[in-house]
Amino acid sequence: MKKLKQELLKDKNTLEFLKQIAGPLATDIVKMFEKQSLTPEQVSDKLNEKITVVRSTLNSLHYRGIACYKKERRKDNNLYEFYWEIKYKKIIEILLIQEMKKFKKLEYTIEDKQIHDFFYCPKKCIELPFEEAAGYNFKCPNCNSNLEMVDTKKKITTLKRKKTNIQKNINRLEEILNKINDDTKGYICE
Repeated sequence: MKKLKQELLKDKNTLEFLKQIAGPLATDIVKMFEKQSLTPEQVSDKLNEKITVVRSTLNSLHYRGIACYKKERRKDNNLYEFYWEIKYKKIIEILLIQEMKKFKKLEYTIEDKQIHDFFYCPKKCIELPFEEAAGYNFKCPNCNSNLEMVDTKKKITTLKRKKTNIQKNINRLEEILNKINDDTKGYICE
């Protein structure tokens, strides 16, 4: 289980996803929760970051159901203390949904490229299907350059290679998802 979490946190897609949804500290914060639940104050001290930044990051992760908390009343001052945990399974579930969306979009794009001829601007302004390019008299609507026909065979080959890589990633994530177990009983996750 620990090995699966470490593998997940080394994956560049996972790290990029965490940064995207919760900011630059998200990956460091998630890595800290590998073994135990922590308070925002503990995280703040260990990372030498402001408590407000840590809380904001945890709240962003909580919004997605990734970070969960439980509150306990302290005996010394009767205030609540919040203990947080990370649901690694939720990270994988969200990543899987994103990868599947990419996969379906790529399938549609490949099908579209096989059916239609496309034209592009050599200055990389735009790419248009034949019908639209004809409407502009095969001139770029942005810079007025002559549009050139896209080599769809190369493009389709590249897209199919991307599709294969995404499918491999989906399979890997599903394999991890089936092995990982998150026990966050008593925590508020959503």
